[in-house]
Amino acid sequence: MLMIAIGLAAALLGLQGCAIQATPAAAPGSRPNVVFVIADDMRSDGLWVMQSLNRLAANGVIFTRFFDTTPACCPSRASIMTGLYARNHGVLENVPPLGSIERFDDHSTLATWLQSAGIRTGLIGRYLNGYGSLYTPPGWDYWFGLWQSGEELSNYYDYRFSDNGTRGYCGSRADCYSTRVIGQQAMKFLAESKDRPFMLMLPVRAPHGPANPDRQDSGAFKSLDLPLPPSYDEEDVSDKPASTRDSPRLTQDQKDKLETFRRAQLETLLSVDRMIDSIVEALRADGRLDRTWLIFTSDNGLMLGEHRWGVHKACAYEECVRVPLVIVPPAGVERPRSDDHLTANIDLAPTVADIMGVPVPAPVDGRSLVPLLKGRAGDWRTGLVLEVWENSKGDSFQALRTEDRKYVRYENGEQELYDESADPYELENQANRAYWADEKGRLARQLDVLLADPPSRP
Repeated sequence: MLMIAIGLAAALLGLQGCAIQATPAAAPGSRPNVVFVIADDMRSDGLWVMQSLNRLAANGVIFTRFFDTTPACCPSRASIMTGLYARNHGVLENVPPLGSIERFDDHSTLATWLQSAGIRTGLIGRYLNGYGSLYTPPGWDYWFGLWQSGEELSNYYDYRFSDNGTRGYCGSRADCYSTRVIGQQAMKFLAESKDRPFMLMLPVRAPHGPANPDRQDSGAFKSLDLPLPPSYDEEDVSDKPASTRDSPRLTQDQKDKLETFRRAQLETLLSVDRMIDSIVEALRADGRLDRTWLIFTSDNGLMLGEHRWGVHKACAYEECVRVPLVIVPPAGVERPRSDDHLTANIDLAPTVADIMGVPVPAPVDGRSLVPLLKGRAGDWRTGLVLEVWENSKGDSFQALRTEDRKYVRYENGEQELYDESADPYELENQANRAYWADEKGRLARQLDVLLADPPSRP
């Protein structure tokens, strides 16, 4: 990860776990609320720019080993909605025939679970890749869905949307900036039905490419010094799989474009931070903040020059799979803390259901994070599957991430193995070294066991 995360990491050094006052299961009229913000293509090292969120995080928990199990937008969002690995929900990539909204079974999701329990639900922002109609999926009481015309198009200006079944369009005016519009729609949602508990999901487009910042933020980081990790334009990739090994060193032009893009991504997050601050202040003003949880995460990370890759997401390296997760409960914690348990996007749906006192009606792969939030981990997982299946680009893999190891097995038979404690930048692939053979075999067997493990009821 980038060294620009040093400020945030330093703030967390030495912090220990502490007690948390979690909201117990309650009758419908007294349930808590949840504001759930999902960034788009945000790496874990970008959290430092969001000052308002970090102030809130001082009363919550930052999960430092949080992973997106399939590092691509559509599969990950489907996992967030269902608590299932991609191999179990069936959305395997972003585009047809293996991905997009047409592959997603939306009849049992976090939204339907909560709505059936009398909780008011709202989604404002991006849904799944390929969404572009007046369709409102099951489970949503309030729906403001941005249409997606392409990976690089209409993310910030000049987009269509479905506003609770009515088609609309916003152009290139400053007030059409998508994060601003999502925030305004959030205020409309919050102004209605104030006596009902709610779950408001806000999947913003930032910092996805083309990473156009709000005009008031443009250039905010143009002079920022961005120290780069040792994996950036990695000098020796002879131990890597062919897809990386065959990549040439980055040209100066490529580096310049990557660094311009990196700065622009950070600038887009400033508007997301303001949106969160506005929502918090609105809830504080009407007395609902003291029973509202805030969750902030991203659908996947992104390579930006590491290991000679340009802008790339569907990979097993940490830049692709490791993303931020911040959870702030209404009562907060006694002092800020970080949690380093292995956690993932598959845990988010069961966590929100647990927070709101709603039983999960279907088998899931994830687990509620509420025990971790309470400081009572118990028998927590020791391994997590990372997977890209049947990818049309031919770079599919299945991987095991433990606390200190990563073992990756590619479709073509190539393998990677990293000691994450000693080699956090993943520079030395140990998979073909004789003295790691026993460890590789152990990790491969653990991966096979987890891949065969079916979803279960919480």
